[in-house]
Amino acid sequence: MMALMEKLRKFMYGRYGGDKLSVALIIFSLLLSLVAGALGNWIVQLVAYLPVIWALFRMFSKNTQARYKENAAFLKLWNPVEKWGKLQYNKLRDIKTHRYFHCPNCKNTLRVPKGKGEITITCPVCKHKFDRKT
Repeated sequence: MMALMEKLRKFMYGRYGGDKLSVALIIFSLLLSLVAGALGNWIVQLVAYLPVIWALFRMFSKNTQARYKENAAFLKLWNPVEKWGKLQYNKLRDIKTHRYFHCPNCKNTLRVPKGKGEITITCPVCKHKFDRKT
């Protein structure tokens, strides 16, 4: 077992490996494959393999600078989506205990306890004060 791990470690040395873009490609391929299975369309099934092939190419590539640039471009698009999703999850999780407001000055999202009546909220980023009812 140890010899196999050492061989794998030597094989992967200098290669890019996995990142968020590779994971997204594999998940996208899985979703395409599920759609193809539901539709019974073999052409879509073939197309579903392309993102996995691209992800494997990226993982085993030795051109790490190019793969890093690809991942950085993907993250520029993905990070706002991920941030929005986490905010929606937190709002749903805290629906009984907290309210969320946006600072009118810097648009930062602020979480305040529910049921406190009219309160003055101070933004921790820009120190702007504003009144809201919780």
